[in-house]
Amino acid sequence: MSRLKTILQYDSSKFIHLAIVSILFCLSKTSYLAIILLIAELILLFYNSKNLLIYAFIIMTILFVRFSLTETVDIENEGQIIKVEEKRITVKNKYLYHLYLKNTDIYQVGMVVRFKGEPIDIDVKNLPNNFDYFTYLKSINVKDMIKVEDISIINQQFTWRIIPEYVKTIINGRYDESTATYLKLFILGDNDDLDQMIMDKTRVIGISHLFAISGMHLGLIIGFINFVLDKFYLRKKTHHLIIGGFLVLYNILTAFSVSIVRASLLTATLFLKKSRDFTKTDYLSFIMVGFLIYNPYLLFNVGFVLSFLVSFSIIMGKFIWMDKEKVVQVLKIGILANLVSLPIIINLNGSYGLMNIFYNVVFVYFVSFLFLPLSFIVLFFPELTKLYQSIINLFELLVNFSYEVNYYLEFSFENEILKVLYWLSLLGLFINYKSSKKRIFAFSAVFVLALSIYSQNYNYFTYVRILDVNQGDAIHLHSNKCDILIDTGYVDDYDGVLNYFLNENIKEIDILILTHGHSDHFGEANDILKNIVVKKLIVNQYNKEVNYKNQIVFKKDDSIKCEDIVLQNLNNSNSENENNNSLVLYGKIGNDNWLFTGDIEIEVEQEILKNYTIDIDVLKVAHHGSITSSTEEFLDFLTPEYALISVGKNNYKHPDEEVLKRFSSRNIEVLRTDIEGTITFYYFPYIDRCVIETYLLEKRPKYTIKN
Repeated sequence: MSRLKTILQYDSSKFIHLAIVSILFCLSKTSYLAIILLIAELILLFYNSKNLLIYAFIIMTILFVRFSLTETVDIENEGQIIKVEEKRITVKNKYLYHLYLKNTDIYQVGMVVRFKGEPIDIDVKNLPNNFDYFTYLKSINVKDMIKVEDISIINQQFTWRIIPEYVKTIINGRYDESTATYLKLFILGDNDDLDQMIMDKTRVIGISHLFAISGMHLGLIIGFINFVLDKFYLRKKTHHLIIGGFLVLYNILTAFSVSIVRASLLTATLFLKKSRDFTKTDYLSFIMVGFLIYNPYLLFNVGFVLSFLVSFSIIMGKFIWMDKEKVVQVLKIGILANLVSLPIIINLNGSYGLMNIFYNVVFVYFVSFLFLPLSFIVLFFPELTKLYQSIINLFELLVNFSYEVNYYLEFSFENEILKVLYWLSLLGLFINYKSSKKRIFAFSAVFVLALSIYSQNYNYFTYVRILDVNQGDAIHLHSNKCDILIDTGYVDDYDGVLNYFLNENIKEIDILILTHGHSDHFGEANDILKNIVVKKLIVNQYNKEVNYKNQIVFKKDDSIKCEDIVLQNLNNSNSENENNNSLVLYGKIGNDNWLFTGDIEIEVEQEILKNYTIDIDVLKVAHHGSITSSTEEFLDFLTPEYALISVGKNNYKHPDEEVLKRFSSRNIEVLRTDIEGTITFYYFPYIDRCVIETYLLEKRPKYTIKN
C-alpha cells in the first residue's frame, strides 16, 4: 500500500512522471486541457524533483523535434515491399508508403521497387469525434498514399518480414480457411481474414483485446517455456538467453506489434535488472517514452493507448487483484481493465455492455487455457484440425450469445474534463483502496459517470454547427433538447455525418430539412434515416430517392418551431434550375438572425429583395460561394456580419474570387470549411455573447468571442 501511495511522489516509481509529461506534451497538440495539466505537472516537478524536471524538458524537446520531422518529409521514390494486398502494396525506405495500383499479383515481400506517381489528395472532413484516418496513418509510420503511374522491380533482397509471410503461406496451404484464420490470429496477431461481424461483436462485448497478441499471450508462452527449461536445470544465464532468443523470434513472427514489443521489453528488463532502484512502473514508463520518441503520433492510436493504459493500471493496482483464487484474480483484473479503459471504449463503440466484465472472465479462461494453447498444438499437429474447428464454432457461438444477451448503456465522455476527473477518481480509489476514503473516490467516479450520461441529454445552450462535409452542405442546429439537420452532404462510405451524430450521443433528430434535390445536399439522407430516428422530414419537393414516406413539402412562408428555434421559408420557386428551388430558411437563433440559402442563384435573391425586409447577422453563403449568387445588391440588402461558406476541393472554382472580394469590401468576415474546418456558433443562456469555434483535425480548436 505504501508503495502505491508514492506513485505520484518521488522515492518510488518516480519515473512515471516522465511518461505523464510525454503524454501531456503530445496531447497538447490538440487539447488546451492537456496544456493546463502539463503546466501543473511541470510545476509539481519543479517543487519536488529538479532532476526529473530537467529530464522532462529534454524529452519534450526531443518530442518537439520528432513532431517537426514528421511534417517535413519528402517522398522517396524507391523502397522495399513489406506488405502486399489487393490493389495496394506497402513500401519501406526511411518511412512507409501505401502505393495503389491496379494489379499486385506479381509483387512479393522483399522486392525493391522504384515508383513514380502522385500523392492521393483526399479532402479531409474535419468532423468532431470522427475517426481521423490520416493521423492513424502517421501513428503506423505511413507518410503518404501514392497513386502509382509507373513502377519497376529493381531486385529482391532479404528482409525479416519474409519470415511471417512464409509462415502465413504454410498455414494457408495446410489448413482450411476458417482454421487458418484463427491460427494466424492467435499465433501471428494477423486479423486480416477474420469475419468483420465477429470482430465488431468482440469489440462491443469488450474482448477484442484477446485478439491482440499481448502480454497475456506472451506470459502463457514464456510460462510454458520456463516450465520446460526448469526440468533441465540450466544455468540462469543460459535460461535467460533462451528466453531472449525466443522473444526476438516471436517479435519477428508478429511483425513487432506494439503490444508484443512492450511486453518483451518489460520481460527483458525484469530478467536483467540487478538493482531495486527501478520498479515495474518505471520500466514501463521508460518503454512508453521510447515508443513516443520513435513516433509521437502513436499516442493517437487507440490500440497503443489501451495497451499501455491497461498495463499501467494492472501493475499499479496489483494489490487489488492479488488473490489466492485465480478466478477472482481474473475477475478483478477484468473489472480493473474495464474501469480504466471505459472512457475510450465507450467513445469507440458508442455503448457499453453491463455484462462485459463477466463475459470477459469466461473468454479469458476460454482463450488462455483452451483456444490459444490448442492453436500452437494444431500448428504442429494438423491431425487435430477437426477438434480445433469445433472450438472455433463454440467460440463464435459464445460471441454471438454474449452480444445478444447483454444490456447496453449508451453514452460517451464528450467532455475532456470529465474524462480527467473520472481517471483521477479511479486513481484515488486505487490509492485509498484499503481505507475508508475509497468510498469518497468511488462515489466521485460514479458521479462523473452520471454527469456524463446526464449532460448528453441536457445541453441547455444553443448552437449552429456548419459541418465540414467538403463540397456539400450539412448544418446542425441545436437548442435545449431540439436537434435540426439542414442537408446531409454527399453519400459517404465512411458515414461521417452519421458518426458525428452517434458520437455526439444524438440518436434522434427532430427535423431533417433537405433544401433541394442535389446529391451534395441529400446524399447521406438514407443512411441517417436508417440509423437515427427522424421525427419530421421537410423537403422543397417530394424526393423519390429518400426512403421516407411522410415527407413534408415546404411552401413559401411556411415555418417550423423547435424549442427556441423558428425557421421561415422565403422561397417557393418552381424552376428548371434545381438550385433555385432551394428552401431559404430565415430565423433568429440565439442572439443572431440567420439566413440559410441552400444553392439559390441571382433570380431567387432578387425575389427575396422584392418580397421581404430582413436584417441578417450571419449568412450561410449560397452555392458554396459561386459567382451565380451573393450579388452586391443582395449583400447590401442583408448587411451580414459573418458569411459562412461550406466548400471543399472542387473543379468549379468555388468560392469565386469576385464573391470573396464582395465580402471583403463590406468588412464581412468570411469563414470557410475548407480552411477553418467545422464552424460552430455557440449561444449561452443569460449571456449576451456568442463564441465561435473552428475545428480542424490534429489542431487545437480556435475560439473567438463574437461582438
